[in-house]
Order: sequence, then C-alpha cells, then structure tokens
Amino acid sequence: MPAIVVVPATKWRLRPGRNRHAPAGAIRGNCQKRSAACRSSWRSALFFGMVLPIFFGQVRRATAPDGETVVHIQATQKGTAWSGRLAFRLNGAQQWTGSMVPYEVFVRPGVYTLTVTGGGPPGARLLSVAPVGSQLGQAAETITFTAEFATP
Repeated sequence: MPAIVVVPATKWRLRPGRNRHAPAGAIRGNCQKRSAACRSSWRSALFFGMVLPIFFGQVRRATAPDGETVVHIQATQKGTAWSGRLAFRLNGAQQWTGSMVPYEVFVRPGVYTLTVTGGGPPGARLLSVAPVGSQLGQAAETITFTAEFATP
C-alpha cells in the first residue's frame, strides 16, 4: 500500500512567486522554467499519496450509509481473484457504469443486474456473470456480482 503523505498545517507558509502555497522546504530552486522537478512538485505527492489509494479501492468505508445498498463487483480467472480493467454496466433502481474491478458502489435499495461490456484478463474469455439474473439489494446489505473468466 502506498504511503499517504500528510503535511501538518503548521508547516505551510505563504511564499512569493509561482509556488507560494508549497510546504516549507518542499521546492527549491528556480521554477520559472518547466523542469521535471517543478512538474513533480508537492501537488503530485499529495495526489498520488491520497487520491489514488481511494480511487483504486485501497481505502474503503466500513459500512453502508443508512438506507443504502452496497454493490460489490469482482472478477475471477480460473477461480482466482483478478483485478484490472473491466467495463461493466449496473442496471436497476440506479444506473451505474465502471471500468475497473474490484469495485464497490453505494446505491438505493432495489433489483440490480450486471452486464459486462468489455475488458478482462488478456487473452481470456468471459464465461459467466454470477449470480445469473438479478439480485435484490436491501438497505444496509451487500450484494456481490462476480465475472468469471477462463483462458483458452
């Protein structure tokens, strides 16, 4: 798991010039030219350190919000969990699309069906989406869809 960068508020100071909101001591030298050092400033460290773990599902909410259903979408290849690009559409009380698995979304309670529209492990073919058909999602429950792949 990547490290999360946390900079205490006491370490920030206002600086004149282009990078005036940078943490103290984070950027040194002349950033008037667009050098690689300037492009990979403290902003990218904050972005990659805090946003990407959330985007890739490494940080999760402990429980579903009141009155909502959690839909978990995952994929397996030959019975082993697989993660990567998988385009899918969730149809039901709310419509939802996604492009990566594993994936979780909080939705209104209702009946939901998963349709895989592309992607998956390289060279593999989609066998099925389990369970077949629709699932009823009730408040504070989790429903799981699994796309099963096989290699030729």
